[in-house]
Amino acid sequence: MMDQHLIQFLELIKTDLVNAMQAYGVDTMGQTAKQLSITTYNNTLQLSIPGYMQLLETGRGPTSANPVAGNPPMIQRIQQWCQEKGIPDKAAWAIKKSIDKHGYKGKPGILSMPLGDDNMNSRLDMVLPGIAAEIIEQVVNALT
Repeated sequence: MMDQHLIQFLELIKTDLVNAMQAYGVDTMGQTAKQLSITTYNNTLQLSIPGYMQLLETGRGPTSANPVAGNPPMIQRIQQWCQEKGIPDKAAWAIKKSIDKHGYKGKPGILSMPLGDDNMNSRLDMVLPGIAAEIIEQVVNALT
């Protein structure tokens, strides 16, 4: 039963991440939000977040000489983004070249606000009473 409370906590954090992306004007098509998922692995729960979300927060510098291609390559990700936004496909190359030359300025707060101590503590305050009640019930049942 405690898993229900932990899932509730992770759902709250997931919602906060989606709200932060919307507030910062990122992911207006909802593709990144669809990639946020709560998973179970080795009897543990976790909120899976796409790795590129860190770049949304911190940005990235210009492309270095002899870069290692991403998976999928950056141009494919930009082309997909252009399609979702209704931007002509040939614009993808101009966008890629601009990122290669100038980098991408991040939007601080997209991750740091939802995952910051204040927000995490606020969300934990919402589920901890239920967790404590379950623990107390388990202890009482074990003693009787």
